[in-house]
Amino acid sequence: MKNIVAHDFLVLQPRQLISVSADVALTMQIDNGCVWVTIEGDNEDYWLFGGDTLALIAGRHVVIEADKVFSRIDFLPSLQLADRQCMPIPVASSDVEALADY
Repeated sequence: MKNIVAHDFLVLQPRQLISVSADVALTMQIDNGCVWVTIEGDNEDYWLFGGDTLALIAGRHVVIEADKVFSRIDFLPSLQLADRQCMPIPVASSDVEALADY
């Protein structure tokens, strides 16, 4: 598991998966691409696209997987929230199959 700090960034290749955590609350911002995010203790999973942000709670294990394109993810101090935040989207298995062709 990679420990991330404010101003870190990740570049994920298509279908690449990474496990991260942070010691302090951060804002994850998708610079470009599309990622699937699962957060320890959260009942929802998230699809994030370029421009989307998601608040990360300190100490939580986060799994991030890039979709079919490379994705860049920026980690910002929690006070620098972007204008738009991501809301959880319940995902049915039929939705996952449809997104697989994205």
